[in-house]
Amino acid sequence: MNAPLAEDRLQRILDLLSRNGRMRTTALTEALGVSGATTRRDLDLLASRGLIRKLHGGAALASQDQQYADRQQLHQDAKTRLAQTALNLIQPGQTLYLDAGTTAQAVAHALKRAPHLTRTLRVVTHGIDVAYELNGECPLYVVGGELYGSTYSLTGPDALDTIRRYRYDLFLVGCTSIDPTRGLTNSNLIEAQQKAAIMTQATRTVLIADHSKWGPTGFATFATLNQIHDWVTDHAGPVARCAFEEADVRVHDSA
Repeated sequence: MNAPLAEDRLQRILDLLSRNGRMRTTALTEALGVSGATTRRDLDLLASRGLIRKLHGGAALASQDQQYADRQQLHQDAKTRLAQTALNLIQPGQTLYLDAGTTAQAVAHALKRAPHLTRTLRVVTHGIDVAYELNGECPLYVVGGELYGSTYSLTGPDALDTIRRYRYDLFLVGCTSIDPTRGLTNSNLIEAQQKAAIMTQATRTVLIADHSKWGPTGFATFATLNQIHDWVTDHAGPVARCAFEEADVRVHDSA
């Protein structure tokens, strides 16, 4: 089996489940154009990674029952503390790239309450909710593309083309998980590619992720630990702190 093709097929399954909810194995097999045995092996692998739930005759995303609006309500206090800590790393006059997702939205909300800083910034984002928060608060550039509903983000070739045209002083990025050996991962291959592209254009990258992201294995790696400069978290355990510090990453606890 060709490994890259296999990984592309796994991402295709995740995209189909994201758009259609739960699907039958036969429908997935038809959409993928592969054998039923191949589809079942792919589903087994995705289930072992914790990305899907296998159902009788089909599958659904592991997070299918937790919509974006629901995630906004989770760990609000922790996200607020992370956002406030992240603000301390932003310098007036910078071009800031702000990621998509509920933590990024918390940062945007904190920026909105700090106009003395925000009005000096140029902000770029592919997050719809982030753009909504910062509309009218600063020069704002929204990267266009296909809407990925799980994170309210705009992705795809058009987004990548736009991202690569500009340079960014600071990139505030989130992740699905922090794997001790694989690095920073995301559940969506397209978003992972987008984060990696932004990092190549950014002078400094700051990861914003709480302690629960440490340890689990995500789907697609977009950076190694030594490719980021700072980690903003609510609590860095001793093993995680040691791994980041050995990678020459500054750790900022918001707790």
